[in-house]
Amino acid sequence: MNLNASAPIIPPQQTPTFVDYISGNCELSMCVAIDFTGSNGDPRKPGTLHHFSHDGRMNCYEKAISAVGGILSKYDSNQRFPVWGFGAKYGGVVRHCFQVGREQEVLGVRGILDAYKGVFRTPLVMSGPTVFTEVIQVAASQAKSRQAANPLSYTILLLLTDGAVTDVEATKQALASVADAPLSIVIVGIGNADFSAMHFLDNFEQRSGMNRDIVQFVEFRAHEFDKTSLTRATLEEIPDQLVQFFYTRGIMPRPSQGISTSKIVVDDYNEEADIDLSMQYGDDGEIALNDSNSAYVDNSYEAGLGRLHVMPPPTAPHQSPTPAMVAPVQPQPQPFTFQVQVPVGVVPGMQIQVQHPQTGQMLIVTVPQGVNPGGIFNVAS
Repeated sequence: MNLNASAPIIPPQQTPTFVDYISGNCELSMCVAIDFTGSNGDPRKPGTLHHFSHDGRMNCYEKAISAVGGILSKYDSNQRFPVWGFGAKYGGVVRHCFQVGREQEVLGVRGILDAYKGVFRTPLVMSGPTVFTEVIQVAASQAKSRQAANPLSYTILLLLTDGAVTDVEATKQALASVADAPLSIVIVGIGNADFSAMHFLDNFEQRSGMNRDIVQFVEFRAHEFDKTSLTRATLEEIPDQLVQFFYTRGIMPRPSQGISTSKIVVDDYNEEADIDLSMQYGDDGEIALNDSNSAYVDNSYEAGLGRLHVMPPPTAPHQSPTPAMVAPVQPQPQPFTFQVQVPVGVVPGMQIQVQHPQTGQMLIVTVPQGVNPGGIFNVAS
């Protein structure tokens, strides 16, 4: 025996990469928040940020949704996205987080664009101030709920805005409060405004004592005509943010399931955008849009972070000029009941995300008391 022989060297464990997590059953989800404050300008006037052109040209928000949303959506597991708005008044009250569109989640980037356009057929008043805190908190709450169902779940909030936040300190506090959530935030600056006030986001986590960076600011006009540059700017920090979140918590990617990461492709949209807007532009800078009732906003955000949610729009009665135009009353469908098996690591009272077997829609349900991992309970929807 050679006693002088050195002991074998054990190589250090290699830190997983972003690709390891994506191919190792990591479930990515994207949600979108859109700025409807009055500083975006009167949508009826050409050149303003929310103006819809009759010749098929996309406005600034449509371009950013198509380009940046197209980049991030490639990683989403089911291509269904919650879309929220902020900075508009409904019923005389400024809403800092309201549902955009009739559905809680829309399908694909095209669905985001359709929901966005539909807002301008609702009785909103484009107002202010510019507040990010509530959409950040809602995104973080949903991200935590998804992770309760799947520990390898991660959410990206795409936030589109035309200017700086009104209350920087409140925004800092909101970011610090959600730093423990499986969440990254990509804030996209739209238009030609001076975004220098948004520089507080640069290295914010180091100056604030946050344990991780969760924010990336992208000025859209600087990359609008260069898809490679836009892709690089959008994804510059997300891979490291995701890996750091999971790795520091000891959450490792699962063995590869043979999933291939596809090449990023940015979809181009160039569809007709012909929307008849009926609006009132007030002297106080607020923009009122009328002639529909499809939007509804939640007024329950004071309930606390754990119960934050965005409510769906109600079904409003159809008003017709003649009785012959009244649509027949459709019978209410009976609830569909299906069974859910509780995953390992989930305890009663936790919320988990399940897929409706008929519609494919993702639902958030609460595990009933007395149903432990491996147990089965019924869900009616």
